[in-house]
Amino acid sequence: MLAGSTADPTTFDFFSFHDGRSRTASLPEPAIQRRIWIGSAHGWVVTADEECALHLFNPVTGAQLPLPCITTMGFFQALPRTKSGKATGFLFHESSFLAVHWPDRAFKVVERPDEIHIGRMPLRFLRKAVPLRDPGGSGEYLVVMIHGPAITVPVRRPCGALLVWEPDGEKFKSRIAVPEHNEGEEYVYFRKYLAESLDGDLVLICREHRSCYGGESDRSASDDDYTETDPTVRFQVFVLREGCQRSEWKELHDLGGAALFIGYNSAVFFPADGIPNLLADYIYFTDDNLSISWRNKQEPRDMGVFDMKNKMVKLMPSVDQHSNNWPPPIWVTPSIVDIVKA
Repeated sequence: MLAGSTADPTTFDFFSFHDGRSRTASLPEPAIQRRIWIGSAHGWVVTADEECALHLFNPVTGAQLPLPCITTMGFFQALPRTKSGKATGFLFHESSFLAVHWPDRAFKVVERPDEIHIGRMPLRFLRKAVPLRDPGGSGEYLVVMIHGPAITVPVRRPCGALLVWEPDGEKFKSRIAVPEHNEGEEYVYFRKYLAESLDGDLVLICREHRSCYGGESDRSASDDDYTETDPTVRFQVFVLREGCQRSEWKELHDLGGAALFIGYNSAVFFPADGIPNLLADYIYFTDDNLSISWRNKQEPRDMGVFDMKNKMVKLMPSVDQHSNNWPPPIWVTPSIVDIVKA
């Protein structure tokens, strides 16, 4: 799913790897190109409009479902609107944020709410949101969201380890299921994803960018003049295997004939057999860093294909020259099931 190739902000395009064709659709209210697409799964896309209002959107049927306002999280407060009714921004209460996420810990916080302009909210708050089920049929839906703000807290956890959280009375207790797979590295150079293979195995995907920051800038998010593109240069894929003494990550050099799709969507495997134009043992990737995308709206998108066997990044067939670069593209799996009306 890509922004429409015309100047009309209400249009968006589909490109299908199945038949190599492009299709155009429209969504006028609110205009689809004026939203950010921050996640997709089960045929639905999570969008955020210019006022940071979140919606589930089915690009095939046009159905939309509202998601709760971010003020329901308990640490954002909406600032007064303008006389014309336009949203202006939010107050962020750090003490409330820490109390929600770490209720048993004491932090020294200066209680002075941080005022965030509405135009800065995507950089300060939005990361990724993924539907866990298709609302079609039952009308029930659940979305898991990774959000900001980025606050560093003292947590003694090894980087890159796989943790499992299990019930312990009325609370949850964590344990390290698999130690970090990249022991000895001074920095973590990758963006990381977890996915389920077609055989049901847990797979870890590491995406390396040109810089040593894995696509994250070390500049402040308030630096509006700073821009940087940071293209993907390679992937490494690991599968979780049971060892003699513990579970461990084993590197894979192919995908077993499958194709893997990575971006703002949830990472997902698809069988390549029988699907024309879909390459086996290839990783299809699009942007997955909202900060860089936001600061480089007119720059070419970080998208392409990675050949697992030859370890090479290539241009994505038929899509790489798409004329409109905002919002960044996102993978969608079409779903034509309409939701049940209450």
